[in-house]
Amino acid sequence: MSKWTTISCEECGCDIHIHEDWDNPPTICKSCKERRANQWYDRSCADCGTTIHIHRDWDNPPTICKSCKERRANQWYDRSCADCGTTIHIHRDWDNPPTICKSCKEKRASRWYEIICKGCGGSIRANRNWDSPPKLCKNCKSSNASKDATCSHCGKGFTISVSMQIKCKENGWELPRKCPDCRELFRHKPFKTVQEKTFLGNTVYRTYNSLNQLISESRDEKTFFGNERRRHTSQTGKTVGITHKKKTFFGIPYQETTRTDGSVKSRSRKKTSFFGKKYTKSKGRSSHTTHKTTTETTWTGKKYRKTE
Repeated sequence: MSKWTTISCEECGCDIHIHEDWDNPPTICKSCKERRANQWYDRSCADCGTTIHIHRDWDNPPTICKSCKERRANQWYDRSCADCGTTIHIHRDWDNPPTICKSCKEKRASRWYEIICKGCGGSIRANRNWDSPPKLCKNCKSSNASKDATCSHCGKGFTISVSMQIKCKENGWELPRKCPDCRELFRHKPFKTVQEKTFLGNTVYRTYNSLNQLISESRDEKTFFGNERRRHTSQTGKTVGITHKKKTFFGIPYQETTRTDGSVKSRSRKKTSFFGKKYTKSKGRSSHTTHKTTTETTWTGKKYRKTE
């Protein structure tokens, strides 16, 4: 009996003679096999240079071999975004691997905006999350350094910050003469001036704020020429002003308080209200703040001066 048989080629359908003793009989004819072989070509691996077999029908032919592909995959690791926690793929060769994902990076970038420097008009980058965005650029800030000053009330040294200097300049104010503690002391109005006696029995006028904190003391005295005046001292004993009685060109009496350097601190004049109540109106020369002082009586019958 013959050991040869005939089958059809899987691709073209032509006859193929197969021997029954063959372990791996062909399923396609010789011409189809050659055609199939012509569809393959070789390419060198982009990493190691070994040969890769590429089929012409592949849409995305590989550029690296299988072993290099596995090696590359091991160079990647995952990290959580510092802002939102999503996964970021990090390569071990990156010098500065990211800590936030792309969407969070864009979100952070959108928080920045440009403002105008109050000093030179240049541009300053500011963040919307900042409570107090800068008013001066770096160059202007360095040229407008903080200033050291001495408190005119207590004599203590304090620093006038750059931001305070800018605020005063914007509003047309003079730079602060008092330290933050004394400014806080004067912030609580109305003031109350009470006539009291010292340990030695001398008369002193003590002024307190609305928190009953001592602001100043005043004592009457006479100059070398016999002129009367009133000296004002702070809670630390520093002379902060001297009040003299004066008259205008038209003979109207008023009081003028000067600082130790001779500059006018304030002027006051006695007035009468529409209802006949007498009061004193004073105005600061540098702050332009107007105060009204009236004589009041406590429930115990003790008189005091109220300034508001």
